[in-house]
Amino acid sequence: MKIKKPNPHVHCAIIGSGVAGALLARTVAAAGRSVHILEAGGSIARHLAVDTYQGALDRNLTSPFPEWPKAPYPRDNDPKAYYGDQSPEFHPSFIKGVGGTTWHWTGMTPRFLPRDFKLKTHYQIGDDWPISYEELERYYVKAEKALGVAGNSDNDHGSPRSDKYPMPAIPMPYSDQVVARRLKALGIEVDAMPAARNSREYHDRPACCGYGTCTPICPIGATYSADTDIRKAVELGAELTTNAVVSKLEVDPAGRISRAYFKRPDGSTHYISADNFVLACGTIETARLLLMSAAENCPDGVANRSGMVGRNLMDHVLMQCNYVMEEPLYMGRGPLSVSTVLTGRDGDFRKSHAAAKIFLGNDRNVGLVAADLLADAENFPDILDKMRHRLIHKGMIGAEIEQLPLTSNRVQLDKTRLDHHGLPMPTIQLELSDYTLRGVKKWQRYLTDLVEQIGGNNAEVKTSLTSHHTCGTARMGDGPRHSVVDKHCRAHEYPNLFVIGGSVFPTIGTANPTLTIAALALRLADHIKKY
Repeated sequence: MKIKKPNPHVHCAIIGSGVAGALLARTVAAAGRSVHILEAGGSIARHLAVDTYQGALDRNLTSPFPEWPKAPYPRDNDPKAYYGDQSPEFHPSFIKGVGGTTWHWTGMTPRFLPRDFKLKTHYQIGDDWPISYEELERYYVKAEKALGVAGNSDNDHGSPRSDKYPMPAIPMPYSDQVVARRLKALGIEVDAMPAARNSREYHDRPACCGYGTCTPICPIGATYSADTDIRKAVELGAELTTNAVVSKLEVDPAGRISRAYFKRPDGSTHYISADNFVLACGTIETARLLLMSAAENCPDGVANRSGMVGRNLMDHVLMQCNYVMEEPLYMGRGPLSVSTVLTGRDGDFRKSHAAAKIFLGNDRNVGLVAADLLADAENFPDILDKMRHRLIHKGMIGAEIEQLPLTSNRVQLDKTRLDHHGLPMPTIQLELSDYTLRGVKKWQRYLTDLVEQIGGNNAEVKTSLTSHHTCGTARMGDGPRHSVVDKHCRAHEYPNLFVIGGSVFPTIGTANPTLTIAALALRLADHIKKY
């Protein structure tokens, strides 16, 4: 293998340019430290992505975004090309490219609840985090300001706050207002879900225009995307190399990470050396890289003496209860999801079954409605009449249900499937625990009963194994026996290797993970810029 001329030595090499890598790069660069970001994908132009989406025959989560033949990621129209057949019903989506998966997220940014960090202590299930909510709270505040979170500062949703949200909440769409009134009559509170989506101009981003395509892409950039912080990091002096597929971390005789090797599209191999290396390349790819870095001095992979790398994979089970109301709801006016139901996230019931975050949907899903009606329609006018009625009167209440960590749920290497650089592709094993399955049954009954109580008809529940919130695979913990990194996200085995992102989560709770990822990244940045 011929190695090209190395890049200049830097204080901090960051692998990945999603929200974790971007915030870390910007903060460390602002402190005057040298930073080099390696991104497997290329740059993404918003206007081109919007044009591509509008012209696509198959509009899905990944249709707006370029394919990088030398840096594959799961495409919605063919996820098995990336994941293989090991777990046929679990195909979480993510993006490779500058900005990562923040290109196609809903922007939901609830905090963890204090007890989410201490499940073992309070409910005798799962594991405790080695940090507490109180330790992370000030970084939650920083993360909300960095991402630009809009929310209701008068209701903390069970997560105590030391400061207000940077912006007031996004207004409830009409459909949410109708449903919220009916739920209030039942004694159930509905409030705005905190979201990294502008309710007014903020950080040079415009206010939300209510276009309704938050996933797969916000057309105007009102929702936070990490490419904005990558640009700021570069303006502050950070280096960015795109189309750089990191293939291996090298461990020197002193027990430190000395180099990260990466492949370029032309097949050449390069390396970078640094005082500190940070893996911020997502839950799946972080595990893949650590396992691919196996060598004589680390035969099971880098940072894997515990055997925990790749294990304890988690996601939220996604449940959507679609229904039809007599009263028109006019879904589709505004963002895809704005409101949350303030019940289900915590309580003594967690000793026996999984908790859930319940939300109101605002997506018309025209294609799915049409597909459901086609089988029963007698003629074309019949289809049109039924579609008009369904689209005006349909509603949706959803739930994202927590999973517990299981060591059997894992990411491994499939050496029978290689990418364009000859690197093994990941394969996934994921099954739901009895605890989670009891939660699935509980929340399915709860949603259907709720729909009936508010006057909904034709309730139909659809369940998916993924909310695209993958976590675990490099969990943090107090010691090296059962975890990969410590409370500072530093690998137990290597003093200059750090992992940041959902991969370090010991448990997943019910909150969308992005805000907690951002808070952990800013906490790590405070450490690295001094280290």
